[in-house]
Amino acid sequence: MDRKNDFLKILKKNSELMFILDEVSVLNLPNYYLAAGSVFQTVWNYSDGNNLMTGIHDIDIVYFDKKISADSSAKNDKKLEKVLSEKFPYQFDIHNEAYMHLWHNGNKVPYKNTENAIERWIATVHAVGISGNSRNIEIFAPYGLEDIFTKTIRPIYHVDNNRILYENKVARWQERFSNLKIIEWLDEIKNL
Repeated sequence: MDRKNDFLKILKKNSELMFILDEVSVLNLPNYYLAAGSVFQTVWNYSDGNNLMTGIHDIDIVYFDKKISADSSAKNDKKLEKVLSEKFPYQFDIHNEAYMHLWHNGNKVPYKNTENAIERWIATVHAVGISGNSRNIEIFAPYGLEDIFTKTIRPIYHVDNNRILYENKVARWQERFSNLKIIEWLDEIKNL
């Protein structure tokens, strides 16, 4: 079932998120997405009859730019987080995915682009991003949108992911949302 139109209609009802998307669209971040929680939780809040920003405390913005150094990127990200947090009542978490492999002792395989990063996140509902602006939203959802609409939390098996990370994320979502369908992490499934 194609849920794209329903997804877009719900997102467009979230005027706060749309204002943020419009603001991010003029920052000229290459290969950017407003991603993860603020996007899929808008749909969950809509489904639960809540204000669309209920429980959303941070806004994840990811992009990919190898043309600047890792140090310059980190400094610029912090500046942008500060500027956006002063403009909107949320914490912003901005990261250049070109350098995320350097985190945690640099033991991750580098991402090829922002989409490659998103498709390696911890759960299928989490692996979603939007770009463009409020009038023209582009969606990247490598595992589709069905799990978001059915509130099904399904693990993404990847060498960067593990049971502990997954179960911690699931526990935080269970504290805030009802009627979640949890797909258990299976250790016998080999990481790709």
